[in-house]
Amino acid sequence: MAEVETIVRYKAAIERVRLRAIRAAELGMAPRRDDRLAELEQALAEVEQTLVATAPGGLDGKLARAIGLGTDELDFLWTAVALTADPRLWPHLQRVGGADTARGASVGLHALLAQLDGDRSLQLGLAIGPQSPLLHYRLLEAADALPMAARRFVAPARVAAYLAGVPAAEALEPILRELGGVVVVPAERILDEEGRAATAAIASALAAPGAPIVVVDGSPGVGRRTAVAAAAAALGRPAIAIELARLAPGNAALEDAMAALTRETVLGDAVAILVGADRLAHDGDHGAPARILARALDGLPVPTAVVTLERGHELATQRPVVRVTMPVPGVATRRLLWDHVLGSGAATPEERDLLAMRYRLGAGGIGGAVRSARQLGGDALSLNDVVNGVRNNIAERMGGLAQRVTVKQAWDELVLGKDTLDQVRGLIARVQHGHTVLETWGLGKKLHRGTGVAALFSGPPGTGKTMVAGLIARALDLELYQVDLSKVVSKWVGETEKQLAQIFDAADAGHALLLFDEADSLFAKRTEVKAAVDRYANLEVNYLLQRVEAFGGITVLTTNLDQSIDPALMRRLAAHVKFWPPEYDERLALWRAMLGGAVPLADDIDFDALAARFPEMTGANIRNAAIAGAFLACSEGVAVAQSHLERSARGEYASMGRALGGQSR
Repeated sequence: MAEVETIVRYKAAIERVRLRAIRAAELGMAPRRDDRLAELEQALAEVEQTLVATAPGGLDGKLARAIGLGTDELDFLWTAVALTADPRLWPHLQRVGGADTARGASVGLHALLAQLDGDRSLQLGLAIGPQSPLLHYRLLEAADALPMAARRFVAPARVAAYLAGVPAAEALEPILRELGGVVVVPAERILDEEGRAATAAIASALAAPGAPIVVVDGSPGVGRRTAVAAAAAALGRPAIAIELARLAPGNAALEDAMAALTRETVLGDAVAILVGADRLAHDGDHGAPARILARALDGLPVPTAVVTLERGHELATQRPVVRVTMPVPGVATRRLLWDHVLGSGAATPEERDLLAMRYRLGAGGIGGAVRSARQLGGDALSLNDVVNGVRNNIAERMGGLAQRVTVKQAWDELVLGKDTLDQVRGLIARVQHGHTVLETWGLGKKLHRGTGVAALFSGPPGTGKTMVAGLIARALDLELYQVDLSKVVSKWVGETEKQLAQIFDAADAGHALLLFDEADSLFAKRTEVKAAVDRYANLEVNYLLQRVEAFGGITVLTTNLDQSIDPALMRRLAAHVKFWPPEYDERLALWRAMLGGAVPLADDIDFDALAARFPEMTGANIRNAAIAGAFLACSEGVAVAQSHLERSARGEYASMGRALGGQSR
């Protein structure tokens, strides 16, 4: 019955505007037709009776009470809505105000249609100003920049749909659908004690007086927006989310999105969720997006949540802020989530235990991984399918900032000095036995920040630093991601830190080893602040030091210039492994390893001579020379001989900037 009355009232209000327009047109005609005017007045009186009868349950009245609209302001809104929704109105309005009426409703036009006297017209002109609720909550949009009394306004289609009683789910504006839309709360949420506590804190903050902004941080996929939506549902409200990262470039797109969100929170009595405010923009825009967002947050009339990855992200808002961290579920809860999402017939119980232990994923991350896996392997998923699904999602989170490296080498291909190899094995043991030493033996309490393992590999190029990082990843069954510094380092203030945060968050969830090649470019010594650029460079190093220490996984940094690394990082290292150029015995082993297997060798091969004749070669140089010699031999259709290796080694030596006297054999 309420829906029927809503439609009746909507039609009556639109009809009132149409009849007023016809009346105004008739009054301007010469000679006047009094009988026609009498008919119009009678029709208007009947419409008014309908509006009075349906007023108690009217959506327009509810809206007026919620945002503080006067009678004439509400009447003006109906005129603008009629211009948006009723095509029958235009011919009559053109007779009254000419073609310009197509641009929208002005206060002057409405005063003419509603036959307002001078005082009411003046009061309405003052009311429809910059602070009018109709403009503040974006229920009307200005169509031009004329003086306020002459300015024309249009009502967005969403306002007309609301007054017509169209359900919010059907009437949601396209920009909101594209950026996120209504957040659906799963029928069953699997939470551990910490997750329930965080959800309760969010609900308490949303219901608190003073309309605070609730900043919910945490890793991707842990259920931050779902927790907000569940808290909103407990308050009897829907939740509307917009993902700021999906916005088109430019401030105009952000303005439009925030206008639509503001409008929806008023009309739908919805809780607003803004996702990714910490990824919004950099100082190349002189902070304009942040200011637009802060202004919009201050103007939202409802409980609001901001979902971020970055802890402590600062919002330039005047509203009070409450901060809640949504934790990653514990292993037992992750196991339940894998069971819930995988169902029966996919992965064995032991494999599910392994997935729960290995990947620090929340409900969203697990669900996304399984959806990706089903695209790859169908319904009967194997462990490998699920792992590939996780990899796809982690790669997506990396955003191209780090690339997964497939490790092809084996330990028997590694040639290192005994002391160096012992250090590498000690680093692996630190990870394998970390739980016993840090938890069971209690030494974890001595650590100030996190239990992550950071190692620095230093030494000349080609000595095996990157190869060893890959072998460590293989030994620990980790994914290896090499950070692309060309994409991470940004000239914009704060952007480098945001890119690094994205990498560390993704790696933390993805059971990954992070490799920073040429780490001296990021972890350089902090300098005395003599200019603004020095201060910002130091801030980047400070942030990196904190993230490396707090990171729950393994970070391997390689450098050729360890003297350039900041001393504070050196103190935080679990290991500093120095890779020296190979000695004679190691070069000999490298030559033999490179040319083993199925490579056809001539009888004159003298590995001892090669190791002695080219003393400055590293493992990478020997690899290059061996492969080049093999190609020379293959092009001649013969087995690899000493002459091929001598020629290729001399070429490699020349590329190193070294020279040998005499000629090769």
